[in-house]
Amino acid sequence: MEWSIMYKLVDSAQSLALFHQIKESVWTSMGFEMEYAKDGSDVYLLLSDEDEPGGTFEFTPHEKSSAYLQNLFQDVLTSDMKVVEVDSFAVLPKFRGKLGRWGVALMIDYAEKHGYTHAVGLADPAFFQLINRKYNVRATQVKEMVFYKGANAIPTVFHLQEAYLNKDKPEFAWYQELCKQIKVEVS
Repeated sequence: MEWSIMYKLVDSAQSLALFHQIKESVWTSMGFEMEYAKDGSDVYLLLSDEDEPGGTFEFTPHEKSSAYLQNLFQDVLTSDMKVVEVDSFAVLPKFRGKLGRWGVALMIDYAEKHGYTHAVGLADPAFFQLINRKYNVRATQVKEMVFYKGANAIPTVFHLQEAYLNKDKPEFAWYQELCKQIKVEVS
């Protein structure tokens, strides 16, 4: 079986420029105000079967998140949670569907490999529904919807440890199938 890599850590100025180009294209089309990768973040390109970059994802240790995000979640996080902020999830229109799955898989894989129990983020309402219903990753709305960077978003805690500890269960068959086909590399 030939393996393909489903995502790649941004590791050069060229791949960072591509990350920003893809994100800006998607965010502008959805009416969001562009923001660039944060210092101290791990940023990834989501790749098609042909290794063509078609999506983005960013992970930032919660303590390096913006003051706005830290304040938004401070009263819902507990000391036993190891938290990463998820941001910049963007998929070009021609790659939607498949790369969306890979983005959710990256979130689970990244959390497991880095010891994060939860993620926080401002989720697009459609993504919030999708991750709960289609991918069976429990996402909890912890505050009223906020208007942020040009659109409504749901302050969300993603229960990622729950997902990776249960990844062998039937509700994660979609993840198991991806892992059989894909060589996963998270640095």
